[in-house]
Amino acid sequence: MYQFKEGCNHKQFFWWNKKLIENKNWALLPKSSKAVWPVIACHANERGIAYPGERTIAILAGVSDKVAREGISRLDAFPGFDWDYYLTKRGKRSKKFKVKLPTVNNRGNAFRFYKFILEAGFWSEIRPSAKALYPVMRYFGYFDFFAYSELEYVDYAADEIYSNREYDFCKAEIGVLAKYAGIHRNSVYSALENLESNILIEPTAEYYGWKVFLRSKDDNILKRDYLNEKIMRSYRHILQCTKTTGNDAQKLPNNAQMGGCLCTNSTD
Repeated sequence: MYQFKEGCNHKQFFWWNKKLIENKNWALLPKSSKAVWPVIACHANERGIAYPGERTIAILAGVSDKVAREGISRLDAFPGFDWDYYLTKRGKRSKKFKVKLPTVNNRGNAFRFYKFILEAGFWSEIRPSAKALYPVMRYFGYFDFFAYSELEYVDYAADEIYSNREYDFCKAEIGVLAKYAGIHRNSVYSALENLESNILIEPTAEYYGWKVFLRSKDDNILKRDYLNEKIMRSYRHILQCTKTTGNDAQKLPNNAQMGGCLCTNSTD
């Protein structure tokens, strides 16, 4: 079963085709599919083939196994996505996914979605409306050299700042964000609050709009103990069935470490 590890991958990403948002394919997806598709895409190799197990997908997406299966099944009409069964070396049937992704960012037709967001635990924590909104804010995001230099007090070359930037800016209107995220206008405000509390966005002066972090603010990650204890509680019944010998069941923690800040700085 998947467990969150101390180190997070800062470099791995996939190119998110902007056409999926521009053509409202993303907006039309049910929330279950919005939760699982980035997880599958993050596991795709250079040929677009991905083999994450359904439970791994569910944990990283922050949904139940049932919702993960539903999300996968409802991706059938999503452009560039397909899956089929294959037989594992252990003789079990599992799913193999095929995701058609851009290999390079030609003329700004794609943006990077970092696997760090999954491994840091934020994708599993944010609400469905926030999952719908974050990629849309990345889609409408842009880099402003002068604004970034002013806010971050940097004075080196523009191309160096761009390649090492922590965030883009987004000034899209609330109604536009709702339309392309496929959520109600009233839900945008709570989604923004949820993204902010999970340090994936941050407000700036009105004329700058929002900072939309490519990973998370200061590369913080959620505490591993908190995330892994949530997994153990969610799958307590399965763990007890598989780890019980006679009448002696493995003891599982009763409460998550909820006190204080749940974030810690990634040192990887």
